[in-house]
Amino acid sequence: MDRFFASTSPEARAKQHINEYVFYDSSIGPTEVGLCAAYTALARYVDGQDVYVPPRNYGELQKILRLYSDHVINSLFTQIPSRAPRDGYATARNICAQSLHTALSQNSNAEYLISLHTSPADDQYDVTHVAEAIFDCSHPATPTRIKTK
Repeated sequence: MDRFFASTSPEARAKQHINEYVFYDSSIGPTEVGLCAAYTALARYVDGQDVYVPPRNYGELQKILRLYSDHVINSLFTQIPSRAPRDGYATARNICAQSLHTALSQNSNAEYLISLHTSPADDQYDVTHVAEAIFDCSHPATPTRIKTK
């Protein structure tokens, strides 16, 4: 995770603080929740948790990370002892989106994440060879005649 967020970054510090004090610290607010959500969403993606359909482009990667971060934000707001402010969810989502955008725009991180869970290119495999091996297409079957009275 150091590639995206250094251990001294606000996101890493927010993640550590929330992990230790989520049930006890009533000062945890939307800023810390948003920063923690950005860190956790990227960690979840890098670990490959729930990546069933890997992203093919930057837009799909953003959708996956937004979904992961929304899960974290909703979960954290239900766990923190203080009541979320009226615009807490929106503020946390905006902070998270800004943090993720900054992390993805550095050092070609977006390209790295997109390629992280993708399989080799489809054009490397010739499907006809696979079909021939499975169905033995070298000897086409002759149709059997149907007898009628």
